[in-house]
Amino acid sequence: MRMLPIGPEEEPVRSPVIEHERRRRWLIRLMVLAGACCVAFGLTTLWLTRLATPLAIAEADSQATSVVRAHFAALERGDFRTAYGQFSSEYRERIPFEIFHGMMMEHWRLLRGKVIVVPQSATPDRVVLEIGFSGEDGSTLNAEFTLVHELSRWWINNVRWGRERAGHLIQT
Repeated sequence: MRMLPIGPEEEPVRSPVIEHERRRRWLIRLMVLAGACCVAFGLTTLWLTRLATPLAIAEADSQATSVVRAHFAALERGDFRTAYGQFSSEYRERIPFEIFHGMMMEHWRLLRGKVIVVPQSATPDRVVLEIGFSGEDGSTLNAEFTLVHELSRWWINNVRWGRERAGHLIQT
């Protein structure tokens, strides 16, 4: 049979030098661990940022292109209100529907041919697309569409029309 002590157990006496050394080693290990965590966090953040940015730009480019394609599909159907609805509020303030409708009626033959979309530049909130038209009458025309991301969707914010010469937009 084993006897249990009646009073409080006595702790072994440690020398202050040994206790100080033990704490110092513990703090060094803690600092190394904290440093390794900071380095791992920084590298992971850098990797995710570099990975996410091209993906976001590619997605932005794709979504912006679909807005331009929807715009031209509405024009092809003769649905000018829907086509006009693809423009940003800023653009609609500058160009009223009546002016837009008049331009589309005047140049509809140019816009009824083959449409080619070529991305020019993109950021997650702004995309510039060059649109090439090969009209039914054999003429060529291109336009530079600038799209902005507002209110959780893409809007056409600016359009510059020009004739195509050697692959560059020439303002007419």
